[in-house]
Amino acid sequence: MPYLDHAGSTLPSKTQLEEIAKLQSNLILANPHSHHATAIKTQQIVNSARLRILRYFNTTPDDYFVVFTNNTTHGLKIVAENFKFGEKTEDGLVSEISTVLKGGSSNFAYFHDSHHSVVGMRHVVNGKVNAISCVDEKDIWEDNTPEVTNSLFAFTAMSNFCGKKYNLDGIKKLQEKGWSVCMDAAGLVSTSQPDFSVCQPNFIAFSFYKIFGYPTGIGALLVRKDSAHLVEKTSFAGGTVQSVDEMSLFFILREFERAYEEGTLNSYGIAQLQKGFEEVERCGGMQKIQNLTYQLRCKAVKMLASKLHPNGKKVVEIYSQPDSQINPASQGAIVAFNLLRIDGGYYGYTEVEKMCAIFGIELRTGCFCNIGACKKYLGITSEMIRENMNKGKRCGDEIDLINGRPTGAIRISFGRTSTEQDIDALDQMIDTCFVGSDRSFSSGPKALKLEAYLPTVVNLFSFPIKSVGSVPKERFGKKRKLKYSTLPNTFRYELTARGFKHDRDFLIVKDDVTLNLKIHPELCRLTAIIVNDDSLQIQTFDQNDNFVIPMSLSLKENDAKVVCKKTIATLDCGDKVGKWLENALDMSNCRLLRVAEESKKNFVNDSPFLLINEASVYMLSRHINMEVQDILTRFRSNIVVRGLPPFIEDTAKRLAIENCEFEVVDKCTRCEMICVDPMTGEKDPSLLLALRDYRNKQKMTFGIYIRQTNFESGQILESGMPVKFFTE
Repeated sequence: MPYLDHAGSTLPSKTQLEEIAKLQSNLILANPHSHHATAIKTQQIVNSARLRILRYFNTTPDDYFVVFTNNTTHGLKIVAENFKFGEKTEDGLVSEISTVLKGGSSNFAYFHDSHHSVVGMRHVVNGKVNAISCVDEKDIWEDNTPEVTNSLFAFTAMSNFCGKKYNLDGIKKLQEKGWSVCMDAAGLVSTSQPDFSVCQPNFIAFSFYKIFGYPTGIGALLVRKDSAHLVEKTSFAGGTVQSVDEMSLFFILREFERAYEEGTLNSYGIAQLQKGFEEVERCGGMQKIQNLTYQLRCKAVKMLASKLHPNGKKVVEIYSQPDSQINPASQGAIVAFNLLRIDGGYYGYTEVEKMCAIFGIELRTGCFCNIGACKKYLGITSEMIRENMNKGKRCGDEIDLINGRPTGAIRISFGRTSTEQDIDALDQMIDTCFVGSDRSFSSGPKALKLEAYLPTVVNLFSFPIKSVGSVPKERFGKKRKLKYSTLPNTFRYELTARGFKHDRDFLIVKDDVTLNLKIHPELCRLTAIIVNDDSLQIQTFDQNDNFVIPMSLSLKENDAKVVCKKTIATLDCGDKVGKWLENALDMSNCRLLRVAEESKKNFVNDSPFLLINEASVYMLSRHINMEVQDILTRFRSNIVVRGLPPFIEDTAKRLAIENCEFEVVDKCTRCEMICVDPMTGEKDPSLLLALRDYRNKQKMTFGIYIRQTNFESGQILESGMPVKFFTE
């Protein structure tokens, strides 16, 4: 598996996990707030871990406290909440962010290129400060930088967007001007080992999974001892006080570290840190890891920069600091980029991510929780961010291009387990999917508007179990090889408020986690159909085994489940079908759940119906070795229409089928699962590539999501019904 997301989280090694498992099987710990032998041993392990952390960063308990936190964000928030800014001279909240450093008392500042966890600190401190500034690195080196008192600078040590390492000498420069400096070291520590005997920030926050991969949920805040007076805790929680009176406001906090470690520590996680340090040593130390990952980064940049389309235009746009400034001390193991089409336009990063999934490549896309760097390198303005939000753009969505411009980027990053083969896989994927060719596909001219056509419904499909295929009713149960390309063509379905009757009414869970085809291709082994409205029949794809559940079966009430961001009441279909699914899928602890009758929702992802145009399917089938019905199977549509030119359905806003009216909710952004062979579970990118070629200047979509707007009980959809489309 080419894993290229080490900046998100590096991976633990197999040896590391095996040693942790061995440690855990022999380790008994207790609450360190107690005083018995096991509790004392636990506290000793915690104290030993503090010493090991300080030694790793070449400092001592004489210089720094070690406060255990949940993660980097938690450590930054502790500083923001408790830093003593002093008396305000300006009334009210700060309403505007300054672009220059301000002098005087009680200021807060950070770099443009900062993680959202750093930027979010400003909303914690607002109300305590006179000014908030967002600046570039060059601003802290200016000779006329004003002096401050009681002020805090949140210093990004390394950009998580492009891997730029900021000059840590700037920390001393800021301190000389009166700033207290809180370092966000999360990115830097992943492949570097800063020396805190030389560089001495007042506060340092980081997470251990960035270094070791495991354990997660453990971080640390290092506080310089001569800076401890700069923070003042004004509240307390379990384990943080020496004395307290519930009838007055009297309380006395414990020693510094324990005062900030609220509640019971994750003692087992802290004990596992030693195996992480041993893993780094086993790899030759962090300096060797830094050299390895830097060389891999250089190789990746060289490969990406070499890509050209046949017309000589570049394929890759790389976002980085100037090459002349790059060396292991100034650049981390990260490359951010976007891919360009043969005409110079951009491929959306979602499209690239889907192709990567087919090739088994795991990377990161978007803005990586760093909007400042995204704006800097992609040329996005504050006005554009607000405009994009009005157009529906949200963090983590699939809106990757607006007005032809990227809203984010693609990021690859390396760690101690990375190899050159990871880069070779990315190289092959880009050559196969994104380097242009002389081929030119065209869907033909659209002489008429959509309203001028009178298509009809040609196929209707229903899928009783989410992520499980279906088969024609007349063929179900026959003991012969079934050609999967023939979908159920029952031509008639009753409508309900949730969509087709029984469509996606069931789902399969393992250990109470919903199974889906993207992560569990084993579901390709199953097919299911509702027979005569009275039974659900499930069988293995080769038809060697089957299971029948009466729809009237009395089911056990189950906990509500969150599926596709919706909370849905469910019923458990029982032990017998659960055991059958375990055998059919080779998985343990499987259960079949059904939507509770009173629920107004089913297990559909985006809308009750997906409609596609048969002509669009034919256009794809002509250029790949795949039957039309096989493509229909993979797109898992509910309604197929005939009588339209290819792709013209994209312009629809609403439609009517007989007396049933529908609105278009969205276009279906195709996921990589259309490339899964339903018989083998293997991925073949040819279908997505063909779709990409047709969509050369558009989003890689296929089909439209629709929702009924005039539902009445007793309505029926059937084959042959006329369809009227509207573009307004």
